[in-house]
Parts: sequence; C-alpha cells; structure tokens
Amino acid sequence: MPTVSHAFAFRPRPGHLDAFLKELARINAFVKRAGGRMRAWNEVSGSNPGAIGVVIENDDWKGYGAYRSKLDADPEFQKLRAEISSRKDPLAEFLASAMSEEVPS
Repeated sequence: MPTVSHAFAFRPRPGHLDAFLKELARINAFVKRAGGRMRAWNEVSGSNPGAIGVVIENDDWKGYGAYRSKLDADPEFQKLRAEISSRKDPLAEFLASAMSEEVPS
C-alpha cells in the first residue's frame, strides 16, 4: 500500500519563528500519539524561502483514516486547535495544504 502524506506550508510571522517551532513540537506529540509521523523543513530556496513545510505521513489510507479519527477525537488536541485558531496575532500565515499518495519508484 502507498504511503499517504498530508503536507502544509506556513510562513512564520516576523519575530514568531521560535514560538512557531515550539508549537510544531507540541503538535508533533499529538500526531505521534495518534499514529502519524511528522517532519518539518525550512525552505531555503524556491518560491517561498523562509516558509516551513510540514509533512505528516501514514502507512496507507486505512492508517490515515485511523490516525485522523484518533486525532479528531482527542480533546487535548481540539483544545490546542481552538487556541491556535482564536489567536488575534497568529504565529504563522497558512500558505497551502495538499494530500499525496506515494507512487512506485
């Protein structure tokens, strides 16, 4: 079965990079607990230099469904999501999101 990836891109707001990275670490703990694998990259060249790319992987679509069910049912994660979405001064600007399925190579 192909690996399923959910990718996000964010541009940290000036002066908020460290806080954003700490928040990603908090999110990663929830992702791991729900069964996903998360990695993040700083774009050093390309169309969005300085942007942070975050990829969450699951082994297959069934694993992704189980992961999302666990994450969406986690009251602590829902509290964090509400905290993030209610900020008047967000730590980062959301740029994009995409779902991908691994192809044989």
